[in-house]
Amino acid sequence: MSAEKEKKIRKSRRVDLRCEVGFSSGEIEGEAHVTNISTGGCRAESDINVAEGLEFLVLLHLPGQSTPVNIERAAVRWVKGNVFGLSFILFLPSERAKLQKYLDTIK
Repeated sequence: MSAEKEKKIRKSRRVDLRCEVGFSSGEIEGEAHVTNISTGGCRAESDINVAEGLEFLVLLHLPGQSTPVNIERAAVRWVKGNVFGLSFILFLPSERAKLQKYLDTIK
């Protein structure tokens, strides 16, 4: 298997989903539009410039849910223009379970 194909293997199912995410660190605060997501991360678009390697506290606002999923630490893994990939590094098991339960309802 080539190195490129190995990089594309994902640990969890990624689904198309449109929702909002708020992110903040000591230096940057903003909002982004999520375009796809899994329990391991998401692809997002924002007018705020972010750089690879930045880490954020993330509040994920899932459609139809009254409270956001709180992700204590997420890192920017790649950036292409105003689109970037976030890897979810640290969140409580209950928060991860809430996200997983929601994603399980999407076919």
